[in-house]
Amino acid sequence: MNFYEEIPSSQIAAEKKYFVSAIFKLLPYKQNNYEFLDNYFESVLQRLIGFNKISGFQPEVLTIMSLLEYAREEDDYQKYRKAILDACGLVEFIRESDSDAR
Repeated sequence: MNFYEEIPSSQIAAEKKYFVSAIFKLLPYKQNNYEFLDNYFESVLQRLIGFNKISGFQPEVLTIMSLLEYAREEDDYQKYRKAILDACGLVEFIRESDSDAR
């Protein structure tokens, strides 16, 4: 089921902004040993899963989810940071409409 054609590109753009912000928050949360870090990861991943479904299963979304799952288990902060920043960077490549296909 693909609702993608029915979603205004402005709404997808807003969702992309949310994802960059939400993913980036994982950096200070890790540094500050945020008590609910795992719950926050779960929340972001759940939203990505839903977004992936309605946006037509874009490969970038799967890669972002993979990077977040990797970071979730990573103890080395430098590797964690790289995975988080890579995930943030990939959000830019999520298509906002079918005409954006690469």
